[in-house]
Amino acid sequence: MRNFYILVIAAAVFAGPASARADPAPTLQTILDGARQEGQLSIVVGEGTLGDNSVLIAAFNKYYGLALDVRFTPGPPMPNMVATVIQQYEAHKPAATDVILGYPNHMVDLSNAHAIQKADWESWAPNLKGPHLVSSEGEAVPLENSLPGIVYNTNALHGAEVPNKLADFLNPKLKGRVATTPYASSFDLLATADMWGREKAFDFTRKLSDQIGGLIRCNEMARIASGEFEAFGISCNQHDALANAAKGAPVGFVLASDAPLTTLLYEAVPATAAHPNAAKLWINFMSSPEGQKLLYQATFADLSFVPGSQTAKSIDAVERKGAKVLVIDTDFYRHHDAAAMDRDLAELQKILRTR
Repeated sequence: MRNFYILVIAAAVFAGPASARADPAPTLQTILDGARQEGQLSIVVGEGTLGDNSVLIAAFNKYYGLALDVRFTPGPPMPNMVATVIQQYEAHKPAATDVILGYPNHMVDLSNAHAIQKADWESWAPNLKGPHLVSSEGEAVPLENSLPGIVYNTNALHGAEVPNKLADFLNPKLKGRVATTPYASSFDLLATADMWGREKAFDFTRKLSDQIGGLIRCNEMARIASGEFEAFGISCNQHDALANAAKGAPVGFVLASDAPLTTLLYEAVPATAAHPNAAKLWINFMSSPEGQKLLYQATFADLSFVPGSQTAKSIDAVERKGAKVLVIDTDFYRHHDAAAMDRDLAELQKILRTR
């Protein structure tokens, strides 16, 4: 009997305390079982960001053979939602959403605050096995490419008249006929060494401020379609332009060959998500061919790294002409001074607003 107790004690010492032992790697089945127990999924997101929620919900449940109660709630702008999730993590409270969406700078803020989960995506998620499908931190999963570019009126501009470069906006013939955003969308990216550098970006912005006829928001495509402005750049993304074109509006979209950019939109699971397993399944589904197809049908955006991507065609078209598209991802923001970029952006906005 004494030898039995010695063996038991030795085994316990060898194994160590339960908290120190590594949990077994998750499998798709364990994630599915966990989601069934949770029974729900709650996503707070900007209205229209993911298109028709009912279609996505039905496809999601069918994809896994589930019947989860999936609820979408319109939410505040992404920076506000990110701040809320961080505050809830710090307060040890459940996150307001099971899936948080954001651009690279938002995901870096969440990661630095430890407010999103590492989910061992590549070990269990069948749609996330491959390069560029998970952030280098292992926390965020890219959902789609946003393409900042040039929008133009197809009735007013034809052939060689179409501005394919931002430099074309400085053509004297277009003076007063072009617009940009009051928030200098993506101009801070131009000022980085990866693109034009600070001196060239500021020089261009000063010249552009004398050329533009007005400042408009990214969703004001009707002002391009009506001919009030014949060209607009830098657009926030391709969504509104392509959506209006699909409805027959005289609107065209191109990536600027002298400023080829693509910014990734990510999804992640908050550290204090109430339904983390369901959230992980959702993110894996949205990276599937089925999820990506539905996403593009609804928003005219998908992820260029996924086979069959429609967005990849726009990127390939500009790269075939010799341009190299700069991917703005979480690594980009890890290697740049975000505070310096914010200061540059504020100065660039001031130049445009005081034209």
